[in-house]
Amino acid sequence: MEGVIDAHTRDLLTRRPGFDWTVTEFVRVVDARLPPRVFLRHCPELDGNVTTPSHVPVVLQLLGSDPAALAANAVQARKLGARAIDLNFGCPAKLVNRHDGGASLLRDPRRVHAVVAAVHQAVGSEIPVTAKIRLGFSHRRLALDCAKAAEDGGATQLVVHARTRDEGYRPPAHWEWIGRIRRHLRIPVVANGDIWSLEDYWKARTLSGCRDVMLGRGALADPWLAPRIRHWLETGEQLPTTPWQVRASTLAEFAALQRSTLPDRVVTSLVKQWLSHMRQRDAEADLRFQAVKRINDLDTLLAGLACEREERGHSRFEPA
Repeated sequence: MEGVIDAHTRDLLTRRPGFDWTVTEFVRVVDARLPPRVFLRHCPELDGNVTTPSHVPVVLQLLGSDPAALAANAVQARKLGARAIDLNFGCPAKLVNRHDGGASLLRDPRRVHAVVAAVHQAVGSEIPVTAKIRLGFSHRRLALDCAKAAEDGGATQLVVHARTRDEGYRPPAHWEWIGRIRRHLRIPVVANGDIWSLEDYWKARTLSGCRDVMLGRGALADPWLAPRIRHWLETGEQLPTTPWQVRASTLAEFAALQRSTLPDRVVTSLVKQWLSHMRQRDAEADLRFQAVKRINDLDTLLAGLACEREERGHSRFEPA
């Protein structure tokens, strides 16, 4: 989710009840302790209670492969106020993997253990250390070994994306494999991958046996997916599809927040990026994307998103 989930996005997605906690974009660690400004850029919430404005906790995520450097940066983050450290062993990006980060470490469970153990020894007695993995790099044969390595290193929770690195984001997600891992671990396991709807949520939970799930692309595709899940859990009622008016309003609020600190040309690109995620699962969002994708003026873009379409009709959608 690098380049997508910043503090403004976290704010917008947590304004209605749904999320129990959020995670920052990863802070890339190479071989040195980073200055405070880097952590504050990725996690401005460190200047407050380390929560979103709606009081949802924010976890700082680190990515790297040098145990000593990651430990030093975890200490730096704790001093700045971080309440938890998450370690990224799941990023499938080629550039990240070429530089020995993210999912590249899943080829050797010993390296996963070394990183988690170093960070846990540095801060684990004061704040929790969690981790995120995939089912492996090019195959699943080491999936359980990597999960156990994270647990043995001191991770208090493990998020598992239900695909290997080589599988990227191609469907299907193998939620049943998360269940195989969960049954052998003592720590909580969280299911992740291809959860786009309430039905996907329940299927992921059923096949994995996990109590909790993590939303990534699904939360961008439908900004009210988490509230929809929470509403169903609390009432048993299935809410209708999120109407375009809600999606457009979310994008407009996002643009207003980003516009306060960024040039309009950058904000225009960010709005299109979020709209591109929406279009993957919503026909109206796809039509809007096709209509505005070549527009480079932010106000014109937002006007195009807000305008009414005569043929459109939607049910009212108001989560409690």
